[in-house]
Amino acid sequence: MKSPAQRAKLTWNANRFEALERIRAVLQESEFQPLYASYIAYLELRERGLRKQSFAQIDAFIEQVASDPFEVRLSVVRHLVGAIEEYWDNWPAPDSWQFPEQLSRRLIGPLWHEWQEREPANPESWLYGFGSRSREVDGREVAFLLDPPEPRYQYAHLDGLCAQLNHELHELDHVETILCSPEHFGELTGSVTAVAEAIGDNMTDEVAKTPAQLNELAVIYRNHKKDNGTFLRELLRLGRKDLVDFPILPARRWFRVLPHPLG
Repeated sequence: MKSPAQRAKLTWNANRFEALERIRAVLQESEFQPLYASYIAYLELRERGLRKQSFAQIDAFIEQVASDPFEVRLSVVRHLVGAIEEYWDNWPAPDSWQFPEQLSRRLIGPLWHEWQEREPANPESWLYGFGSRSREVDGREVAFLLDPPEPRYQYAHLDGLCAQLNHELHELDHVETILCSPEHFGELTGSVTAVAEAIGDNMTDEVAKTPAQLNELAVIYRNHKKDNGTFLRELLRLGRKDLVDFPILPARRWFRVLPHPLG
């Protein structure tokens, strides 16, 4: 009978194992290599299924860096983010095996919050959402608004918008209405339009009509009267089944040339 560690190794995602090898090579060649020994040991132990031992190593890494001056902490952690973000499942949202909860809570979150306070006009300090202490502030949107021409910020904001829109629309066929209020839906569609305009010629043909469709849907939803029946029935009565069925494609499908590290 195989041990838990042996079973974990057998079921470990092959892509993640390959990513571990690449990450280790990048970190070992870095100027911060002496600091990364504990982090590398953490990844290796996680790969072997040894959670308790791995978390002891991540604690050691945090303790090495957490008391350093701001500039040092920022340099180290930004380098770490740059080394591993290519292997996150949903950039720019980190995969939990690379950023366990204690690393986010004790080091990265406080660091990013301090960075946002020191440099509120720097879009990079908002891009990943680390350190956000208010659900009312979407860091990806802030990053985009600070620098709309930058594809990284376009992608990040659009990725969040597409997820929200898919959530608000996914029950339209079932409950016969959009889940959020007309006001909020209008804000979402307006934001998509702004991102699409910023993407410009880099936007793919397959999503070219999506902003206009969303805005049409938002106008009909805003003007919908309950005495006309459900919103779905009104769309069908207006002959706009096309606004019920069109897909909200993921952000990566919107870009002819994806921003690094996605491309």
